[in-house]
Amino acid sequence: MLETVMEFIREYQINLLFRMIVASLCGIAIGFERKNRAKEAGVRTHCIVACASALMMIISKYGFSDLVSGNVFPGADVRLDPSRMAQGIVTGVGFLGAGMIYFQRGSIKGLTTAAGIWATSGIGMAIGAGMYFIGIITTLLIVIL
Repeated sequence: MLETVMEFIREYQINLLFRMIVASLCGIAIGFERKNRAKEAGVRTHCIVACASALMMIISKYGFSDLVSGNVFPGADVRLDPSRMAQGIVTGVGFLGAGMIYFQRGSIKGLTTAAGIWATSGIGMAIGAGMYFIGIITTLLIVIL
């Protein structure tokens, strides 16, 4: 019985790790395209944004299961809203993106970079939530565009 439980935990953790890796690879793909165009945010920035967004979604979806199951506070009526983490990610990355936009010699610079970081965060969130298909397709669309 204990072996079965341990095997389940290992498979569960590997699944979550796989999500982090896929999100990172999507961020690398977008970052590589941006680097080739000599833009400000490159491979590492996009990889970190996608990976961190995936991590935060994983925490949001699965990190509080002990509270909901009643293991920590037996008999307590604990209600959680995992979508609040997604809202926080969108707001926080939007704030970072706003810092990338600047006005120089009569033109706006950094707008596409800010949008790319924001989109990369969305891809990381999707993959962290287990939506591999939509995350990978969005990555391909952004690289092509």
